[in-house]
Amino acid sequence: MALGGRILGGAMLAGAAVLALGAVVAAPRLLKAARPALREGLKRGMRFYEAAREGAAAFAEDVEDLVAEVRAEMTAAPPGEHASEPAVEQPTDDESSLAR
Repeated sequence: MALGGRILGGAMLAGAAVLALGAVVAAPRLLKAARPALREGLKRGMRFYEAAREGAAAFAEDVEDLVAEVRAEMTAAPPGEHASEPAVEQPTDDESSLAR
């Protein structure tokens, strides 16, 4: 039984060595053949990155504009009121005592 295990282990080791040698020999050929596909993938990735970057810049600009508009409204409105909110009537003393 031990002899069969050693033979099987040796065969597996020899198979792994042949596979590694084949990979070393075939790798340059495979990379050369795959080069056009890799270049196309990189081009697409770079185009996507640029489009996403432009979209993010436009979004950031829109948010900055919105914040500037809100700040302008807040400084133009009297303290305690916001220009976009309707004025709320304050209850009189009689009405506030009824609510309690």
